[in-house]
Amino acid sequence: MEGPLRKLESRGAAGENRVFAIVLAGMGATALAAVVLSLLLDTPLGPQFQWRWRDAAIGVAATIPLLGLLQWFMRSRIPAVEAFRRAQIEFFSTIGFAFTPSRIALMAVGAGVGEELLFRGVLQSWAEGFLPLVFAIVLPNILFGALHARTIAYAAIAGLVGCYLGVLFWLTENLIAPIIAHALYDFVALDVTRRAIIGNDQGKG
Repeated sequence: MEGPLRKLESRGAAGENRVFAIVLAGMGATALAAVVLSLLLDTPLGPQFQWRWRDAAIGVAATIPLLGLLQWFMRSRIPAVEAFRRAQIEFFSTIGFAFTPSRIALMAVGAGVGEELLFRGVLQSWAEGFLPLVFAIVLPNILFGALHARTIAYAAIAGLVGCYLGVLFWLTENLIAPIIAHALYDFVALDVTRRAIIGNDQGKG
């Protein structure tokens, strides 16, 4: 049986680059939506984004629990978790381009910046102006989960992670912390996925 990596090789670099460009364009659109909504909702992003070493370090530290859950997820032998893991790896193996370190880095930064600007920087900050804190954190992340709804389970996990990042933003009052946590986690998770895809492809060779 032809593995996903061999299928990608047959498509050629131009086809892969085209699909990857579409993915990056989607991330760019998310960042643009954040800027537009920040103006419409009178929720400036500038004051929320400040480089402070303390908050950057908090962002790195906040990644540790997420990576612990990722490690458990990749090693778990619970049947439902194994099935979900296989489905995730299969999805990413057919996404249309091979994961490389440079692509993974671009995707991680793009998602970390664009999604945090929109969901934490704009929507959460705006909601905090007229809702109790718990609702200001949870409600934007229902949308965040819905936009990741490849499956109900994936949407629920994304929503919970979004709430975690929302609490991190509230605690630091600085987008740099959730951006770093989000981007760093995505980079590691995508690289783990890359290795799993390679392992599956070699197993089918």
